[in-house]
Amino acid sequence: MRPRVLALPLVTALITACGPAADPAPPAGATIDNCGVAVPAEQPPKRIFAAFHNAVELVHALGAGDRLVGTAYLDNPILPEFAANQARAKYFPDEYPSREEVLRLDPDLVVAGFTGAFTTEGLGTRAELRSIGIGSWLNTQMCPTEDGAGQASLAVGEVSLDGVYREITDLGRVLGTGDRAAAQVSRMKETLAATRTALAGVTTRPRVAVLNRPGGGGELRVFGGGDIVQPIIEAAGGEQVFADIRGRLARIGTEELIKRAPDVIVVPACCGSDVGPEGANAVIDALREDPSLANVPAVRDNRIYPTTFAELSPGVRNADAVAALAKRLHPDRFGR
Repeated sequence: MRPRVLALPLVTALITACGPAADPAPPAGATIDNCGVAVPAEQPPKRIFAAFHNAVELVHALGAGDRLVGTAYLDNPILPEFAANQARAKYFPDEYPSREEVLRLDPDLVVAGFTGAFTTEGLGTRAELRSIGIGSWLNTQMCPTEDGAGQASLAVGEVSLDGVYREITDLGRVLGTGDRAAAQVSRMKETLAATRTALAGVTTRPRVAVLNRPGGGGELRVFGGGDIVQPIIEAAGGEQVFADIRGRLARIGTEELIKRAPDVIVVPACCGSDVGPEGANAVIDALREDPSLANVPAVRDNRIYPTTFAELSPGVRNADAVAALAKRLHPDRFGR
């Protein structure tokens, strides 16, 4: 799986960018708190660079895809409705862009889905970007200190679906697309309400593990507590078996998976703009063929399912991820 830290050269640049406010504009001087950073909300950005899949799709979903000047690190194919605007922006598919390459695109806002973008070794800390006139937004699940330090792994923060709604709403205000944000949140809530209705009265909650095994072999990595995976599992009528292990992609041994005995295993595929759910097949096959796992209920009963990394990162796909998982866990409630 691709590492989520940007190893980039340091360069010095001075870039300023501003543009007319979109309608309706927040009051002059309005700011949104984002991980302890006051992000101006009175003058929407004109040129946006987005890093990591969830951030890229969020900008598209909020109706600002036509303002993207560059994107990086798609984990899976972009949603079809965003393809046209995505194709217009510079994309860095194979190698991490250098800070110089990104600054050459002249963004006035950098939106990132994971912390690794905002480090001195990456695109610069948020304070450094601000000093040269560039705003920044970090997915709030990742909230480290302002300068990007203090987080050793991909996620250690608490998240919830309500937190995802707030993220969408707040970034919508920054982008000047509050109406689009409200519509997106409404659609997600409707999807979740329909799923909740279908699951009404469910008493049996299958035990679910979401995991990966980079390269198809070697150590297992699980999505644990304090990650968006937990509320997705719970809203889908399941029980997160690794809730006590904090963070995202935490390492475990095979013995631990055997001890937890999940009823269902979900494997997210990653990483690349052409990697769909089938990208998880190698890991799934390896789990099925591992004799030490033969008595794990999910393996024994052939309840190992592929998904995408994009669905399990905090963002606009999360409600659909709940609906899809609920159908896997409780097929009888969906006419299957």
